[in-house]
Amino acid sequence: MSFKILLVDFDNTLFNTDPCVEQAALELWGQKLTSEQVRKEKSPGKSAIYSLAYTKYHYLAEPNVDLIEYLKLRIKQGDKVFVLTARHCSVRSYVDFSLLSHGLIVNGVICRTDDEMKMKDEEWKAQIIYIFKGDVEVYDDKEENLKFFYESKLPVKLFLVKNRVITPYLNNSNFTS
Repeated sequence: MSFKILLVDFDNTLFNTDPCVEQAALELWGQKLTSEQVRKEKSPGKSAIYSLAYTKYHYLAEPNVDLIEYLKLRIKQGDKVFVLTARHCSVRSYVDFSLLSHGLIVNGVICRTDDEMKMKDEEWKAQIIYIFKGDVEVYDDKEENLKFFYESKLPVKLFLVKNRVITPYLNNSNFTS
């Protein structure tokens, strides 16, 4: 029996975590900012925003129910699902809790170490994706990440997840099907 490996991003793909970040930014900086806005900030305090968001306000994360149900079906069909989160491993328990509270039992959750936090998200994810061999599918909400994976010629199928819609992203025809 052959199976596919599904690598699924957590933040704003599997769960909309913008409400968590918005609340943390409001508490710490006095303004309501999205994850994208915080990410673009040059302030050294942005790691505190994310830490607060993913610990104190984790319960505000909104599940992508359609994707969760789709992944459950794929697991039932024998596929292997791994969740990638660019978060530090110190908040791993919150990721696990979110997954389990929605009945999603995956094969693994992959998060970043202290040294890996210095890498750009897409570079870290590409490094992780490259480890997996076989028929691999990657699901992410950031088009720039998918573009990076495509241009890196990673032998995977790419899928953009926006507003609960899963769309195939530029895929090289010589990649596995």
